Amino acid sequence: MKFFATAVVMLMLSFSAAFSQQKFELGGQVFSSESKPLAGINVRLENSSAGGVTDKTGRFTLGFFPEGDYHITVSAVGFETQKVNVTLKSDTSLKIILLPAVVTLAEVSIHGDYHNYRRSGDSRAVEIVTDEFLRKNLSGSLMKTLDRLPGVSSMSIGSGQSKPVIRGMSFNQVIVAENGVKHESQQWGADHGIEVDQFAVERVEVIKGPASLMYGSDAIAGVIDLKQSFVPEPGETGGDITLSGQTNNMQAAASLGFYTRKNQWWAKARFTAIDYADYQIPADSVEYYSYYFRLKDRKLRNTAGEEKNGNIALGYISGKFNSTLFVNNTFSESGFFANAHGLEIRNSQIDYDRSNRDTDLPMQQVNHLKMHWKNSWQQTGFTHRLDIAWQHNNRKEFSEAVEHGYMPKPSDSLERKFVKQTWSLAYAVQNRESAAVKLSAGVNAEHQHNISEGWGFILPSYKRNTAGVFLLGETKPSEKWLVLAGLRMDAGSVIIEDYFDWFLSPVDENDTNRIFKQRAFANSPDFSHLSGSAGFVYKSGSMVLKTNLGNSFRLPLAKELASDGVNYHMYRFEKGNPQLKPETAWQLDAGIEINRLRWAAEVSPFIAWFPSYIYLNPTSAYYEGLQIFNYTQTEVMRAGGEFHLHYTILRELKIGAIGEYVWSQQMSGEKKGFGLPFSPPASLLLNLSCQPVTKGVMSDTWISVDFKMVSAQNNIVPPEKKTPGYNLLNVGAGSTLKAGKQSLEINLRITNLLNRRYLDHTGFYRLIEVPDPGRGFQISLRMPFNINSQKP
Repeated sequence: MKFFATAVVMLMLSFSAAFSQQKFELGGQVFSSESKPLAGINVRLENSSAGGVTDKTGRFTLGFFPEGDYHITVSAVGFETQKVNVTLKSDTSLKIILLPAVVTLAEVSIHGDYHNYRRSGDSRAVEIVTDEFLRKNLSGSLMKTLDRLPGVSSMSIGSGQSKPVIRGMSFNQVIVAENGVKHESQQWGADHGIEVDQFAVERVEVIKGPASLMYGSDAIAGVIDLKQSFVPEPGETGGDITLSGQTNNMQAAASLGFYTRKNQWWAKARFTAIDYADYQIPADSVEYYSYYFRLKDRKLRNTAGEEKNGNIALGYISGKFNSTLFVNNTFSESGFFANAHGLEIRNSQIDYDRSNRDTDLPMQQVNHLKMHWKNSWQQTGFTHRLDIAWQHNNRKEFSEAVEHGYMPKPSDSLERKFVKQTWSLAYAVQNRESAAVKLSAGVNAEHQHNISEGWGFILPSYKRNTAGVFLLGETKPSEKWLVLAGLRMDAGSVIIEDYFDWFLSPVDENDTNRIFKQRAFANSPDFSHLSGSAGFVYKSGSMVLKTNLGNSFRLPLAKELASDGVNYHMYRFEKGNPQLKPETAWQLDAGIEINRLRWAAEVSPFIAWFPSYIYLNPTSAYYEGLQIFNYTQTEVMRAGGEFHLHYTILRELKIGAIGEYVWSQQMSGEKKGFGLPFSPPASLLLNLSCQPVTKGVMSDTWISVDFKMVSAQNNIVPPEKKTPGYNLLNVGAGSTLKAGKQSLEINLRITNLLNRRYLDHTGFYRLIEVPDPGRGFQISLRMPFNINSQKP
């Protein structure tokens, strides 16, 4: 509390100092020589710590300053650095034109953007996508939209839910963050998606590899950071209306966005509604435990659902103080494929085929509320950042009440209920950008309280406390070299509550005495870990070389430590292990990227060693007819990488290829020599894209064809089954229509054009050999509008 009070006092003092004298706003917009806005351009005020990076429209704001003469430096990879002198007497907006830098050796021009700026400043493998990419590749869920990126895939749970996979790792091994704050839900579940409104995301940054230095536990495989970076110009008011639809599951979505700014105050809001029906697969029946379920109209019954999302952001910008309050709420209701939840469904009285748009049992309802207060201020040459967040995740899972084993028929359908609250605090300070060694130091803490209810026990109630301190440094020995290093110390505890069955069962099979069996025992293990990372970036002309060695960790989950019950969704008995240690990993990443006039190539290999990998190990034992799975630890080796190549045939025509491969093997334990569950097979995506020159009412026209080849996955761990290889053909096209000042963006996509029957090895229903969705047509319409763009 003393630290928190000090931070608040510092913030208030800085806020007061910002109004001590009359100041004027200094900002502007950066364009290329072709008059196109440039994103990711570095803009710095000389002899000051003020600076920033241009947004997607090329705009930047340095802040508010007293009257006087100022000198600005504008720079980016691939552009000539420009010096701008300005005499500030009133609010000033500059228009700056950058000329492309010429690489003498190859005599070609390289165009820089935020993508290159961000990637060249990190020694790890980083992928950056903008809202334009998200709109062109819009799918049923955000994580499905992102799985076109190298090394990124998704674990689909029906057609409206999915979770991220980075280089074959998922669940609590991958962090999903929003504006830098970790999204906390029930991400441990294979059938639990990510509660995020993809229409509200403006930029996505993916870090592939250890990221514990900044995020602590759970970033052992990487981070997917969802950004809302757009800030309106003073006096600007506008928004957009987006409509989309899909034929495979008859999805209909509508999203309305709005933004405005008056002087230093600004606001943004977005409201989204999505409704979808059962999705269609290229199969007439599904086999489950040697029983064949016929499908009506080839639709996977009870996979319909809906989503309702609301996002509000309120911000304040002054000379040295920025503050934003994010408030968002996401509600979703979706069904699970009824025939995948036990053979008892054969005796159900529910008519699942009466409608393909209703949601019957089994189903889930999730409401996620998040409030995040983000602050940054400058004082005596240092930049301070303070983030305070609170999240409330309420998940309910319903199943038809039936007897099972010694459990009598429950009185209601509430199988599980999880109510999780998370409080988090993060503070960081950074010295001047112009310092010879740029240092960042910080501390963060998080408290979770998860309450479990319902008749289907799988996870005990628990509390989890974590805290960490870190120090990061980077320096540039020369214009070509960037060296980065950091250390972090974390400590945490998991306080597990005991749990007893609500029904009587015998002490053992031969005993007539019955008791309320204890499934979870009170326990409060403590954990700590020291992690570190070091790497370099070397840039020479059109080539960038990277190397990074990092150590990361993950604290065991309460489910991994204390579960002891039937998982009816997976139809197995899961047993935790209170002796688990933190999951740790050492990973070496490398990379080489070359950008030339007509072609570009990138290769990003990695190798990782996990001394204590945690996973759910199937055993030969059974309980009440269900196979027992034990949480265990084993030594694991992983290796692989990605490559990306594209070549410009003509100015309007390009070809490209994206490939990825992951290998894993257990080096100890019962399954020594086997791989890991849900490891993605090798894949190669070939792309042909065209951007024809259009005139009149059409602009920004594009056509794209993807042919994806996926190999068979034979490196498995029993009882996981092998999956055969497959090919997919996807096509897309889009354009912007203009009528006066009004524009309308139209994007069309056809997925699985040839209606192939295939099994995605990382898919949730692949476990019961349910093929992935068949052919689907999708259309999205986006109409931006601007009510007022005049400065006050």
